[in-house]
Amino acid sequence: MPLEPNAVPSAEDRLDSWKEIAAYLRKGLRTVQRWERTEGLPVRRLGQGSVFAYKSELDAWWRTHSSTLAQEPEPGIAPGSESPSARRPFPKRIYTIALAGAAATALTVWNFWPRAPEMHRAVPLTADHGWESAAAFSPDGRRIAYIWAQPERRAHIYLKTLGSDSKTLLTTGSEPEASPAWSPDGRTIAFIRYATERWRVMRIAETGGAETQIAELTFATKLVWTADGQWLIAVDGPAKLRSIVAISVADGARHVLTRPFEFGYSGFGISPDARRLIFSYGGPGSVAVFELPLGPGLTPAGEPRAITERLQIDEMQVARDARQIVYVDGSWDEGSLKRLWLSAGAQPETVYSTLDRFLNPVLSPDGRRIVFAATRPDHVEIWQKSLSDAAAAASPLLSSTHSEMNPQYSPDGQSIAFHSTRTGASEIWIAGRDGGNPRRLTYTNARTTATPRWSPDGKWIAFESNQSGPGDVYLVPSTGGPARRLTDDPALDAIPRWSRDGRFIYFVSYRTGRYEVWKVAASGGEPVQVTHDGGFVAVESPDGRYLYYSQTRNFGPVFRMPLAGGPSEEVIPDIRGLFFTVTERGIYFESRGAIWFWEAASRQTREIFRPAKPMGVGMDVSPDGQTLLFTQIDRETSGADLYLIDGFR
Repeated sequence: MPLEPNAVPSAEDRLDSWKEIAAYLRKGLRTVQRWERTEGLPVRRLGQGSVFAYKSELDAWWRTHSSTLAQEPEPGIAPGSESPSARRPFPKRIYTIALAGAAATALTVWNFWPRAPEMHRAVPLTADHGWESAAAFSPDGRRIAYIWAQPERRAHIYLKTLGSDSKTLLTTGSEPEASPAWSPDGRTIAFIRYATERWRVMRIAETGGAETQIAELTFATKLVWTADGQWLIAVDGPAKLRSIVAISVADGARHVLTRPFEFGYSGFGISPDARRLIFSYGGPGSVAVFELPLGPGLTPAGEPRAITERLQIDEMQVARDARQIVYVDGSWDEGSLKRLWLSAGAQPETVYSTLDRFLNPVLSPDGRRIVFAATRPDHVEIWQKSLSDAAAAASPLLSSTHSEMNPQYSPDGQSIAFHSTRTGASEIWIAGRDGGNPRRLTYTNARTTATPRWSPDGKWIAFESNQSGPGDVYLVPSTGGPARRLTDDPALDAIPRWSRDGRFIYFVSYRTGRYEVWKVAASGGEPVQVTHDGGFVAVESPDGRYLYYSQTRNFGPVFRMPLAGGPSEEVIPDIRGLFFTVTERGIYFESRGAIWFWEAASRQTREIFRPAKPMGVGMDVSPDGQTLLFTQIDRETSGADLYLIDGFR
């Protein structure tokens, strides 16, 4: 059966290469790759050319496409035999989910913002370029302190309230800083700062201001407060002889808690009563989590004893109540974040798993949330290119460590609407013409909210979202406010575009069993079908004489239809990419790795520009015709972002 929403597919349901997908469908590699481009075959991308798919989703896709694909046998079913799914009704809700998987916008998320199967959802907390890591919760769990090392700049400590898009700079030292740790009373933050081959343990009020030095260390260590606020636990000592130490906050005096170990420690924490030190050794291979009894004055009162089985721990954090740990699996098979209760017979729970690399996991004080850092394989950026100066180089306009796609200029050319995944879900954003002052316009928290399009008067933005089903068209004021749902059908409705007079909105729908262009009054009402031989993206010409539309998704010809009536005619034989842009002079489109221009007067096509990297989703031309916006996929990003997983029990 198709997957239920938010279900975790079994390992047996997954196919991990084009070869396995082709074998399951009993087709050649070129055929299934073509179906992925032209027919919405639900294949997911992981970056670096890797793909995977689920048998259940392929089965659902086949049931909706087999009638148009030469009546091939159902995937995984011998010719002439009956599919198990054919013996029972196919629920409309699951049917629409399968269609959503074939939708163009969902494909953009799979291509550029991949999600591997996971037990919990991870939401980005940060999306700035550089390294954002080493988060620490405030005692009330509402804020985090973290490190942000901007490209080619020193790392400093920032504060952020969970649920807010803003951040505050806390420290301004001239040397790099690391390892913030919030005091138990929430009034101060300890951290370390580099100082000529040594690291200083510093302390600053959570409101900022003067700093106080507590001690010096030889190692850039993590810091952990004791519950009474009198001690900081850290790692110190020369290379290959490092120990866990206790540092007095009052006078900086320290004493050793553990014997030196050659490979250091993957993590440590202390129980609220200061009677137990929980830690794990570092280095290669598997290792257990240990417990060291402590006596008065935080002094060792015995020998460490193993309290878990041997685990592959790369990095570990102990919960504030010392009852559980969260750690990064060190097996190197994949990025895997795990949680383990420190009780007899408990087994590790995988809470999140992707191909990213995870760093610095930390549990909230109540143990219900995890924040961690992760590096991503690639992302999409919005670039700009001058159309009046062919020699001018293209330059980035809107970028983060996530994906920015589907740009469109406002009618006056002063703003740009786009959709971004920087909040963990595709949302609509608006920025200035120069890319400055980006602000979020929608708060759908849906997996796909995309393709923003301005009304001719600039007062409204139409967009698509699957917040209430497979996909519908919505309207939202361009100045902000509640969104209004414009279409409501069990089938997919997506990719809205306004008529030139602002009275109608065109969109693609699957409500007839194939993709066709429809239109609906901007004030609402019953939609009307426009195309009948296949249609996808539709754009009216500036003079209002024609409707230009692509016949299929990402691949194939562009036609134009006289709005006054009459037959359609082909104008461009082949475009690649989801969108094209219609101007007064002609059409800009993507094909064969370049951006081309079809001139309406001469009906001639010429190459305009060949981007340095693969193109992503979306392009537009400024109202004055001087600037082209396009998207590029960046697979050379170096950096890390912070993520939040919520809802643990």
